[in-house]
Amino acid sequence: MSSSAFIVPSVATKTIATATIRNAIRDRTVVWLALMFMAMVLLSAYLGWSVTDTINQIYTKASLALQADGLAVPPNPVNETSPLALLRNMTTYVSLLGALVAIVLGHQIIIEDRKSGVFPLLASRPISRVTYALGKMIALVVMLTSLLLIAAVTNAITLLLLPALPPTTEDWIAFLLFYALSGLFLMVFGWLAMSTASLFRSETMGLLVPVTLWLTLTFVLPQITSNINPMAALNPVKAMVPPPGGWFFALTGPALAPVSLTSTYRDIAASLLGFAPADSAALGTAAGLSSLIIANFSLAAAACFGVLRLDPTRSQTDE
Repeated sequence: MSSSAFIVPSVATKTIATATIRNAIRDRTVVWLALMFMAMVLLSAYLGWSVTDTINQIYTKASLALQADGLAVPPNPVNETSPLALLRNMTTYVSLLGALVAIVLGHQIIIEDRKSGVFPLLASRPISRVTYALGKMIALVVMLTSLLLIAAVTNAITLLLLPALPPTTEDWIAFLLFYALSGLFLMVFGWLAMSTASLFRSETMGLLVPVTLWLTLTFVLPQITSNINPMAALNPVKAMVPPPGGWFFALTGPALAPVSLTSTYRDIAASLLGFAPADSAALGTAAGLSSLIIANFSLAAAACFGVLRLDPTRSQTDE
């Protein structure tokens, strides 16, 4: 086999990935969800900076008053917390808006080609189905990585603007690990949406199934496994309060913990960012990462399988 046989697939994969990214950028739904996610990132950054700055100002004034009265000055409460704990709200934004963006992206990169008739046209060309699937998967990874990279830069600038709470080298490593974990978590929903968009003929069902599973993982399973109120599952401050136990949750917690991916993500993220995890049925870091990795490989394989089974003679989805 000549060297050109290896070059052509790579060029085709790059072309498909580039075209997919361009089409996604033109999609208003994707753009609006991405902008909403970035707005929440900016809000989280501002709140983290504002709260820390306010506490510092109050402590400075209080310490001067205590010194003037000859009283002992307690330590600054800001210095007793991890600087990364200021980003605890990011776990909520990633598991809510971030996951929705991943679902919409994974859905659109397949549905758009099916609705517009691009896929039947590509299927008539000498382009292998594997090359097409690989291009779509690369596009999904690039788009989600870019979104998280922008969020990471925004949060990093926020941490650098807090002189009273300078991050250490270990903090920066944990910061990078948190965003790597977030990428792993978001890819689960991206692969899921990509696979359902490929396997279901109906566009509506292709989107409804991943959204339903996302709602189940985010709201239902945390309440079943450890009796966490749905609002507490969203609010990292409330979630730090230990939930009540019972025999039912003692049974369902360990049984459903491996598939409760949102709880797994939030527990590992809580450990990395330095605030207490909420789920008493947590798998732990090693088992939790294994669960997310297995989910990624399984759903990526399902997405690839779905693309390979696409019927090039049918371009309409809602029939």
